[in-house]
Amino acid sequence: MQTEILNNIVKEVEKGKRAALVFITESKGSVPGAIDSMMAVFEDSTTIGTIGGGPVEYEVTKEAMEAIKKGKDKIFDHQLNQSSDLKMLCGGNNKGYIKVFKPKPQLIIYGAGHVGQKLARVAVKTNFDVTIVDDRKEFKEKEDLKDVKNYYALNPDDAKANINFNRDNTFIVICTPNNDLDALQSVIKEDYKYIGMIGSKHKIKSVFDSLKERGIGEKLLDKVHSPVGLDIDNGSVEEIAISIMSEILAVKNEKENKVS
Repeated sequence: MQTEILNNIVKEVEKGKRAALVFITESKGSVPGAIDSMMAVFEDSTTIGTIGGGPVEYEVTKEAMEAIKKGKDKIFDHQLNQSSDLKMLCGGNNKGYIKVFKPKPQLIIYGAGHVGQKLARVAVKTNFDVTIVDDRKEFKEKEDLKDVKNYYALNPDDAKANINFNRDNTFIVICTPNNDLDALQSVIKEDYKYIGMIGSKHKIKSVFDSLKERGIGEKLLDKVHSPVGLDIDNGSVEEIAISIMSEILAVKNEKENKVS
C-alpha cells in the first residue's frame, strides 16, 4: 500500500498538481493509527491509504488540504480526550507530519526562434520544465533546446491537448515569428500564473485589436505582460531572455512589488 500511495503522489505531481503525504510519527495510548501509518491527500480532497480513520483522519485531511493550498508542510499533534477539539475518549495522542509535494514550474514557450531558444536554456537551468510549441520540426535539434521536456511540432490548438495548464505553476511566453495571434487566442482562457508576449507596441496593439474582434475581453488581455520582461536588457537575444526570465521569477516568487 505504501508503494501505491507514493506512486499516486508522483502521478499527480507529474500532472502539474499538488499532493500531500500524511504519516504518523508518534502514537501514544489507545489511539487509531499506528506509527508509520500513511495516506495521500490530493487537491480534489480524495485520499489513498489511512492513518486510522475516524475524527482524527477527518481533521488531518482538512489540515492537509489547507497545507496543499498554502504549499507548506505542517506538523500535527492531536490529543484524543474529551477536553480536546476532537472530543475522543482514547486518552492518547497522535503526532504526525504533512509533507506537500509541488510540481516543478513549467514554462511553455510558443516559438522556437532565437529568443525562444535562449529563454528555454535559461529556464531549464532555473529548474523549470520547459515545453516548446513550434511547427518547425527541424528546430527541435537546436543546441539550446536539447534539455527541454517536450517539443510539440504542432499548431497551438493541437498542442494544447498535450499540456496540463495550472494556475499555480504554469508560465507562458509567446514569441512566434508570425503566429502570435493564434497562440495567444489558444491559451489566454487557460489557467496560468503568468503569460507574456514579445513584440513592438504596434504588433501588440494589432494582436489585441484582432482578439477583441474575436470576442476576447479587455479583462483577459490585461493579464498579458507585454512588453514582456523587465527593462534591464541591452537588446541582445541573450539579455532579452534573461529579462523575461527575471520577470517570470519575480511573479513565481511573489516579488513583483520589489522590482520596477
